[in-house]
Amino acid sequence: MRYTRASVEEDGRYLASTAVLMSEIIKTIICLGFLYAYLPRKQRSFTQLMAMLHRELIVQWRQSIKFSFPAILYLVQNNLQYIAATHLDAATFQVTYQLKILTTALFSVTMLNRSLSHRQWFALGLLTFGIGLVVLPRGSSSIEAGEPTLGNQSSVQGILTVMIACMLSGLAGVYFEKIIKAPAVRQAPSEDEERQKEAKKEDHANAEASQLWIGNIQLSFFSVILGLVFVVALQDGPVILEKGFFANYNVLTWVVIGIQASGGLIVALVVKHADSILKGFATSISILLSSLISVCVFGTTVSSLFISGALLVIYATYLYGLQ
Repeated sequence: MRYTRASVEEDGRYLASTAVLMSEIIKTIICLGFLYAYLPRKQRSFTQLMAMLHRELIVQWRQSIKFSFPAILYLVQNNLQYIAATHLDAATFQVTYQLKILTTALFSVTMLNRSLSHRQWFALGLLTFGIGLVVLPRGSSSIEAGEPTLGNQSSVQGILTVMIACMLSGLAGVYFEKIIKAPAVRQAPSEDEERQKEAKKEDHANAEASQLWIGNIQLSFFSVILGLVFVVALQDGPVILEKGFFANYNVLTWVVIGIQASGGLIVALVVKHADSILKGFATSISILLSSLISVCVFGTTVSSLFISGALLVIYATYLYGLQ
């Protein structure tokens, strides 16, 4: 993301709002594919898929409307990520963006009544510090190696932007977790349904799994609508009319969009089966792995700060998971 935004002058950049919107559209298409695959075999058809979407989005609109709030938060957060990545070097962006782990923990405690021990809070702080030690040395070397920079970058604007994005990320992630893990309201099963329970075990499992994809479709639905109206039309409408929706797109732009779309779905899977804080730890470990890959592939020098930070991240992950 950083390279695609900072390697060209401002007039040659693609619009962040259109990239965010395309990411949500791709995510919706993928979710529709999974949802279709989870339909009962005897009912698997395009008509049945449309009927399910009509029921979930229109008929049960009170449940569906709950996804509009995190959709707004994610929409703003994703746009802020592009802005922050434009104004900050990669190292600073990665380090400061890890503060979303702490904001996620705070919102988890307040919104989900989740209790964290003193050890877990210590692990959160240790993790953030360790990530800083890992990434900062890379930032120095990357700048010396000629990382793309622009004269109109503003570090203050970039840091403020990423701070707001961290707050929105924590709030949106926890709120989405609360919705996606809420028990579904079901009618009491009849005697016939009880007798048929074993025979329908596979279909029941598919129905449970499909709820995750339905939730993502509901989330993406509101993100696409709100993105079209408020971000694309109102914010960048004149530029789009002049240059086109896909102005300055290239292969790397589509790669970034694809990564953002797939990353959002993976995050949803993690939140469904784990929690938002563990999602943050997984993200941090991925940064550590990317650093190790850079060492192997590009021959980046490993400093003592990198080794210290790596050990802190591993220990913090172990410490947080202790029962």
